[in-house]
Amino acid sequence: MASWDDLQRELDAWATDGATATIWWRDDDAGRPHQKLNRLLDAAEQADAPIHMATVPAHLTDEVADLFKSKSHVWVLQHGFAHVDHAPKGEGSWELGLHRPIDVVLSEQRKGLETLEAAFGHQFVPVQTPPWTRIAPEVVDQLAGIGFKGLSMVFPRNNKFAAPGLLEANTRCDPIKWKGGAHFAGTERALDDVVSHLQGRRDGTLDADEPTGLLTHHLDHDEDIWKFVEDLTLRLNAHDATRWVTFNELLEG
Repeated sequence: MASWDDLQRELDAWATDGATATIWWRDDDAGRPHQKLNRLLDAAEQADAPIHMATVPAHLTDEVADLFKSKSHVWVLQHGFAHVDHAPKGEGSWELGLHRPIDVVLSEQRKGLETLEAAFGHQFVPVQTPPWTRIAPEVVDQLAGIGFKGLSMVFPRNNKFAAPGLLEANTRCDPIKWKGGAHFAGTERALDDVVSHLQGRRDGTLDADEPTGLLTHHLDHDEDIWKFVEDLTLRLNAHDATRWVTFNELLEG
């Protein structure tokens, strides 16, 4: 388990190597108005950090669309279509599996793309972030063909491209422990994800070009999670070896 001192030492090692630790931020389950959503956007603005709102197209309201469009630091990704579980009991939760005909799944995702493109224009980045971090390989193979340019999951990527024309950039640090009801995983546990990913990038055991991703779920935050996110962003910003990036930058690179 890592400490704040471990994070500082790891970032110092990046600086010694003359390297920059790229960081990005994704938040899931957006679409409906909520006080916690406003708090999250304020936190990202305070941190001077671009934030990628993984938005459920079927949940998107005009109020939230207008809110996002008023924020220059907000980018919009796609989070499934309706965030509905179609799997039988015992198989886990799946929206993007093969529990329905694949043409139905792809048709929904195409409709979601059209909805978000119409609502946000250039602010929308055509990246799929599968609900529950589950997606069938057969669906992944078809995403670029219907207009997606990226895929974002959890844990370090194995390959830069999940399929031809589909850049993969995942998140690593999720400060929420989900088992037993959403609650803070603890500072050491959450920091260990950040430090281990940074170390793996630096020593070559992980893809050095994949930015280290912070994953949040604003609707499930308790005060301990808010405090951790605030502390983490402050400490990252305080170090010269770090830089926030957007998914657009990754697509252009």
